[in-house]
Amino acid sequence: LAQNTTIDREAAKLDRFKQLFDEPNIDLDQLRSLCWSGIPKSVRPTAWKILSGYLPPSLDRREATLERKRNEYFGFIEQYYDTRYQELHAETFRQIHIDIPRMNPLIPIFQQKLVQQIFERILYIWAIRHPASGYVQGINDLVTPFFVVFLSEFIDNDIELENCDLRELPKSILDIIEADSFWCTSKLLDGIQDNYTFAQPGIQMKVNALHELIKRIDAPLNTHLENHCVEYLQFSFRWMNNLLMREIPLRCTIRLWDTYLSEVNGFADFHLYVCASFVDYFSKDIQREKDFQGILMFLQNLPTHHWKDKDISELLAEAFKLKYMFADAPKHLNQKS
Repeated sequence: LAQNTTIDREAAKLDRFKQLFDEPNIDLDQLRSLCWSGIPKSVRPTAWKILSGYLPPSLDRREATLERKRNEYFGFIEQYYDTRYQELHAETFRQIHIDIPRMNPLIPIFQQKLVQQIFERILYIWAIRHPASGYVQGINDLVTPFFVVFLSEFIDNDIELENCDLRELPKSILDIIEADSFWCTSKLLDGIQDNYTFAQPGIQMKVNALHELIKRIDAPLNTHLENHCVEYLQFSFRWMNNLLMREIPLRCTIRLWDTYLSEVNGFADFHLYVCASFVDYFSKDIQREKDFQGILMFLQNLPTHHWKDKDISELLAEAFKLKYMFADAPKHLNQKS
């Protein structure tokens, strides 16, 4: 019975999405609140494009916008991609070229040469057009959820997705996935650009804010970390730099991003509360570790490989509570009474 209820609920939710997408002008607040608790797979690509600010809310402008932006991206390729071996840019391209094959080593699709070349183009064009930060290790990870979600539009089965051979897809489809992934990644990075500029000040600030939050919500854990000389930067730099992507399975990242995209500044502001809930979730396990080495080893290899959407939903519910308690506080110091 419970399963039937869930299926009915999902069907009803899907209907609401379809109705919303058919409106001449989508109400973005309505879309955000519908997406916050997770987006059905079949409508996720469209929802993500609209939430990213890539697709316009107005129905009659969507096709034209997609065509124009996709052409614009391939215009950039023609204009810039040949510069990758010039002395000025060779180091940037070399770094991208080294990082890409290391990406998601356990997911076969990312080992395909064709896919790696798509990523090289996306990241190189982004770096050339953002000289203030240029390419920083970690940015490569942020393309993967968009790529996988936009690919899912053209692949029938979930299981096949991570194993499918992209050489079987026509070039016109691959071009669509590539251009859309580029633009949505760019929109995301625009919102967290100070994470990647020189000395990464955005990340430093977020790590400090995380420290403050944990001090408030879990004093024993904070004391335990301090007593064993564990610095927050040592474990949470990667959480901020890669938006937790290295800590949870890709399917969970995609569910997490449904919510991040639904929140205003989700990747910057709400991510902080998710990280606080995340460390708090493992509080007892961390406190069981009795030395610096043990704590750090645990924090860098968290037992999340079996996580499912349900675990992410629980994490998000906790993060939402924290946001409510602390969001209006200057520098996270005055808790709402």
